This record gives sequence, structure tokens and C-alpha cells, in this order.
Amino acid sequence: MTATLPEWLRPTATSPLQQPTVRVAFLGRTSTDEQQDPTLSLPRQLTNSERALLPGMVIVAWFYDVESSRKELAQRGSSTAWSKYDIGIQRDGGLNDLLTEATAPDRRFDVVICESIDRIARYTHQGTKIEHDLELAGIPLLAADEPIILDGHTNGRRRKRASQVLLRRTKQGVAEWYIIEMLEKSWDGFETHTTQGWNIGKPPYGFLAEKHKHPVPAKRAQGKHKTKLQLDPVRGPVVAVIYAWRVDEHLGYRAIAERLNTDLDRYPPPQPVDPERAVGWWTGSAVREILCNLKYTGYMVWNRRSTKDKLHPGKNNRREEWVVSETPTHPAAVSLDLFFAAQAIANTRQGSRSDALGAIANPHRQTQHVYRLRSHVHCTLCQRRMHGKTKRTNIYYYCQPRQRAIPEGHPPSIWLPERDLLDGVVRFFNTHVFGTDRIALATRSLDIAGIREAEEHHQKVDAVRRAVADADTRLDRLTTILEERDDPDGSVFDRVNRRITELEQQKTLRQAGLAHLQANAPTTTPGPIELLNDLPTMQIRLEDLPADRLHRLLTAFAVQIHYDRRAHRATYRAQISADAIPNLTDASGAPPTPTHRTPRQRRAHEPVGPANGGADPGPGWHRSMTCPAGGTPQNCKRAARPDDH
Repeated sequence: MTATLPEWLRPTATSPLQQPTVRVAFLGRTSTDEQQDPTLSLPRQLTNSERALLPGMVIVAWFYDVESSRKELAQRGSSTAWSKYDIGIQRDGGLNDLLTEATAPDRRFDVVICESIDRIARYTHQGTKIEHDLELAGIPLLAADEPIILDGHTNGRRRKRASQVLLRRTKQGVAEWYIIEMLEKSWDGFETHTTQGWNIGKPPYGFLAEKHKHPVPAKRAQGKHKTKLQLDPVRGPVVAVIYAWRVDEHLGYRAIAERLNTDLDRYPPPQPVDPERAVGWWTGSAVREILCNLKYTGYMVWNRRSTKDKLHPGKNNRREEWVVSETPTHPAAVSLDLFFAAQAIANTRQGSRSDALGAIANPHRQTQHVYRLRSHVHCTLCQRRMHGKTKRTNIYYYCQPRQRAIPEGHPPSIWLPERDLLDGVVRFFNTHVFGTDRIALATRSLDIAGIREAEEHHQKVDAVRRAVADADTRLDRLTTILEERDDPDGSVFDRVNRRITELEQQKTLRQAGLAHLQANAPTTTPGPIELLNDLPTMQIRLEDLPADRLHRLLTAFAVQIHYDRRAHRATYRAQISADAIPNLTDASGAPPTPTHRTPRQRRAHEPVGPANGGADPGPGWHRSMTCPAGGTPQNCKRAARPDDH
């Protein structure tokens, strides 16, 4: 007698009429609203998904987004671009809303369907993550362009997914390859675009758009064009003024903005791309944008900001990531030297408490003192600014490295009395800036400095030349080894060849360094020392000046005090330029009383800079003096070199 299976164990085909209703959620996505038309793309996706449904499957929820699929998953579904369109499809949320409801006990759907798997995500790891999260919740992710097989439609057997997974992963890999290749080619196109001098986006403040016909006939017929930059005759001079104030007076961003806001007719404020964001006056961020934009030097630059960064959109990129044209492509508003001089000011002002009101007390209620030399005193050992501190009635400037490595030779803390530093500042100004012998002292110091600088440069050039010659000698030796030795198995050749490659790379780098040194030999002319004659001859008492007047004077002369604890010496440096002389005279607080003048010398109250509003900051002169901290004028010692920009 043959045993038979019970009826309830036998596989039976389920009639379509007996199949339960399968609740389906539609998931759609279209790219950014600038690239596609959501009113066409999303209805098409929904229609194709509905056509692919099996009998008994009904769409009961609709989720879709209008955004880039290259966002991180945590950022998906946050865009509100869909609200700008009359799409005509009910919306129950976006991707994140669907994933949240999928894990809820009262979810409204059993299956999720999309038009194509690349509509979920362009990157494979994101698509598989979404698919995996849905599967953990017991929800299959279906695609309209793939075979749809559900467990309930296979006569009770578990559905076979191997071929479906292979097809899906292949499509996901192709989608990711496509997007990466498109981005790489787009990057190359932007590089070429920048090299040719074409501007991207709105012209920076101080420039106008010079429109050119688009080289592609189809785009030209649509009215599209390409732009290069030309100087704005109204706003271009304002850019030069901003750079001059930054370099000559070491003003901060807010201080420059406040000065510009005193005359908005003369210094019209910038207008953002979106006019609704315009504030109608200058801000510190607007000034900073001008001072950090390399386009003002005549070179075209792109990729200063990472507008497509997934986590930090709009962040500033490192300079190594900038794309810069090899040659100037448009008129320059400032010179390269002036641009880099403006960048160097930021290092001296890093961590400054207030840009605009440097001599005003901190508004904190516990503030009791204004440190008159704040931001002007530096520690030579650690190259950091020294901070003010009051002990009882005495004011000090101290350097105490905390939570960072202490340089070799740096004591745990360094303290300098303010009165000793002020005495040195008074002697410096009365002797080397406003004194009667300032020309002779400056000439002697700069001559010695020029000789030493030339000697140091000559020594560097000789050292690099010796390194290049040594590399040539080593290459000759390796060549001799190859000529004289047998190498049956090729091992010697491989090792020697690798070493030759290394030496040739070293030689190339050293030759490039030698060329740079030879092209940047120190100049033999120190600058127009006669600028000192445009300053008054007088004796000043800085200790009697109010804090705000003293701050103006020290800032106008860009005074820096560097203290070397090892030698117990403080070096005082000041900077003078032609455009700054009227401000220097005003900051000194006294009328000019020159003892002698020549016909070629200007009066102190007359404009000194060029007539175009300071487009060229003019030549500068730097003076430094070194004396023991708290010493007397007799034991002061002039520094042997001028300060650099």
C-alpha cells in the first residue's frame, strides 16, 4: 500500500481570485529642479510602476523627493523643492519618511516599488543599504524594469532571487560608474574652462561681466553666452582701497567694513546673487571675501569652495585644491604681491578679540583694564601673541603655552612689564621714526641688512648647486655599475634602475628650487627711505596718549614687538608706506614740524598715494630696532635687517 501525503501538505496553486490584496508604496525621485522637470518625470515613474504591478497589488502610499541622489542618506528627504511644482501626485513623505514607516507596527504597505533601482540611489552602497533596511522590516523592494516575483505567487514555494540580485547589482554598478565618469569629465571641463579665462557664476565685486557669444551654435541660438571679467570703473577702485587699508594699516574685516560704511556713495556695498539677501551695507564677511579671492590678481580661479560637499556644502577648500589659470586672463585690481601681503595679515590677527574697536574694553561686565599694547607683543620662541594680565596694580604681557607642545628653550611662562615695553616704544619712535637722525640710522641699518640678506641668499644657492652636482655624481656612479658588472638575472639592473629614478626625481626638485632662488634674488634697493621726511620731526610721550589714540598710532605703523627670552631682548618693528603717511601723521596726534624739506618732498597733509584712490599701495619702508627689555637708550642696538612684507 502506497502512502500518500495529507491534503494539507500538498502544494496547491493559488487562484488569482484567491490572492490577498498586496499593499504597495510607490517610491520616486527626480534630480535637482534645475536638471529635470518633476511634473513630467514623477508621473512617468508612477505610471511605469503601476503597469508592472501583479494582480492583487494596489498602490496605497506615495513617497517621492526632488533632490540629488548623491546626498548622504541622513540628508535625503530634507529638500522642499517638490513644493514649488504642481506635480499632481499625492505625497505622503520622502525617503526617510518611508523608511520610518516601514518599521512601524501599523504601516500601510507591504511592498515598495520604484521605476528603476537607480532612482533609489546612484551609489551602490546607498541603494543596498536602503534595500537591506527594508528587508529587515519584511518589505521587498521591487523595480518596475525587473521581473516581479513574490512568495505568494510561487505556489507556496520560496521565490528564487539569485538572478534578480545579479541583474540588480549589475544595474547599480553601471549607475555608479556612469555618475562617477560624468563627474570626472565635468571636472575636466571646468578645469579647461578656467584655464581659458572664462568666469563661472556672478562676477566678483569690482568686476563686470564681459559677455561673449557661446561657441556652441545650439546654445548660442538659445541666447546663452560665456563671460570673462573686466574692471568696474566704479567699484574696482574700492577693491584697491580695501587691500591698501588691510596691508598698510593692518585693519580687520569689521574695521574695514565700518570705515566703508561711513560713505556708501563712495564705497557702494556689494549685491549678493539673491537680491532679497542684500543688507544694504558692508559686512565683515563681504570684506573677507574680497581679500581672499585670487581673481582680483588677474588670474582665473575655480573650486575655492566645495558647493557639492555632502556634509559641509559651501566650505572653503584648501589652496592646493584650487584650479588656477597658468597666466592672467583678465585685468587685475591688485598685484600678486599685494594679495599675498594681505593674506599674511591674517596670521598676525588670528584670535584677535575685536576687529573694529581694538582699544575699547571688552564689553564683559568683569572687564577692568584695557591693555594698551594688546595684539602687538609676540613671543619669539613660540611665534604667538602675548596676552595682557594684571597683578595688583602692575600690568604684564605673558606667554604661557597650555594644551600644546612647549618649544625647546621656552620656560613654562614668560612675563614682561608693560611699562618697560612702552619705554622701548617711545625710544623707538622718538629716535628712528620722528627723530632728527632717522635717515642716517635707517640707511646704516638697511645697508647692513642688504649685505647679510645677499650673503644668506648666496649661501642657499651654493648649497642647492652642490646638491644638484652630488645627484649628478651619484647618477654617473650607478651608470658605471651597470656598464662594468654582469647581471644575468636582472636583479642588479632593477635595483639600480629604481635608484636612478629616485635620484632623478631629487635632482628635478633641487633644480626647481635653484631656479626659484635665482628668480627671487634679494633686491639691492631697500626702498624709498625719504618717506621718513614726510613725517613730522618731534618728540612724543606715548604713555600720555589715550588708549584709543595709542591704538591708532601703533596700528597705523603696523608696530610689532618680538621678545626673545633667550637674549632678553625686544625687537620693535614698524612699517611705512606712501599711502599711509597722512593717516600716520594724524595718528601721531601732533601737527607736522619738519626741520628741513627738499622740493621733491611732499607736505604731510597732502595726498601721497596715486590719484586713482590708492590702486597701488606704493613702495614701503620698514624699520626695526632691538633693545634689551627694560633697557636704556644707550644699550639699544639697531637690528641688522629691515622687516619684510
